[in-house]
Amino acid sequence: MKIGKLVAVELREVWQHEAEDFTHWLAENLEPLSEILDLSLETVAIEKKIDDSRFCIDILAEDDAGDRVVIENQLEKTDHSHLGQIITYATNMDAKTIVWITKSPRQEHINAINWLNEFSDKKFYLIQVEAYRIDNSSPAPFFSVICRPSEESKIIGRSKKSLDAVREHRLRRRNASDTIIVPARKEGFEKVFLGEHCWYAIRIREKRIPQMKYIAGYQVAPTSAITHIAKIKEIVPYGDDGKFKVIFEHPAQKIAPIPLGEKSKIQGPAYCEYDRIKSSKSVDELLGSEDYESEEDEAA
Repeated sequence: MKIGKLVAVELREVWQHEAEDFTHWLAENLEPLSEILDLSLETVAIEKKIDDSRFCIDILAEDDAGDRVVIENQLEKTDHSHLGQIITYATNMDAKTIVWITKSPRQEHINAINWLNEFSDKKFYLIQVEAYRIDNSSPAPFFSVICRPSEESKIIGRSKKSLDAVREHRLRRRNASDTIIVPARKEGFEKVFLGEHCWYAIRIREKRIPQMKYIAGYQVAPTSAITHIAKIKEIVPYGDDGKFKVIFEHPAQKIAPIPLGEKSKIQGPAYCEYDRIKSSKSVDELLGSEDYESEEDEAA
């Protein structure tokens, strides 16, 4: 049996002009693309102009459900211009499926299409087109899917959106925080927090200092609760290692204990809003079980 040799053919040898040759050929021969996409495609228009713009869609097609499919061709490496075009076409034509065909997909554009599939309600495909012949046969196109939508990508997108929402919530809480919570052992708490009306040596990020109006004392086990709070008079550097001393405006006031709860832990400074201290029944509720930034606290 004679076995032929598979030879790669430069795309421009097969289709010299992207719009005049490749686009017209593809519009009349959508079967290979339909097969690899697992979609039944039918050409509606070629070089379809978007109203009031300079852009033209290479191929506007429909799937078997009658939904619009935008096909954009590029016989070169992907570029930012074409990425912008497919997004423009998708939104202006209300297309549910977008197919970007290219000679060579760049990694940044692969990442972009995957991101679109995670967060968009549209379906984006990135297809690489190549051409081959066997020995001296006529060249044949070869399509391969680089990116495609999937239920997994949508799940990942929803998960990222959820994480983003949590992150935004945490950021808002942190920006609103005006109280620093410090853990303390009984001896140091009574001597310094209650006796000297201050607390040191606390590691605080300098950008947080202007926000801090109050300091709350959390007594570690066996008490395991926030028991006192004081208004801050000033925060001054303490030592040479980036730590600070918090000086109270008045002696700390005893409050109804706020117990630790089951989820939270305070091993270093934590941050919250003063108003929440009044209403919270536990540290879990006070911090919203959020992962507030915590930094080492080396109290006296």
